[in-house]
Amino acid sequence: MAEAQRRGSFEMNCPDAKATLLSSETMQPEVRTFVYTGPERAVYNVGVSGCGKRTTYVVICPDNGDNACFDGGSRTEVQED
Repeated sequence: MAEAQRRGSFEMNCPDAKATLLSSETMQPEVRTFVYTGPERAVYNVGVSGCGKRTTYVVICPDNGDNACFDGGSRTEVQED
């Protein structure tokens, strides 16, 4: 969620923006073979609001032990409250 909070804070020009977890799910690997299986991924939908604005982000975290998450490009436009 920290990824989405930082991005939302920057895009909304609102240092006090707060993130809220809206939903989460686990995605199975797209590649599954006898030799190789990709990592499962946690997918989070996160709402960010503050300074009279709000938006949502999709954050994807592969379960491969490196704690690297990707704040995907999928989001709603920043909306005025």
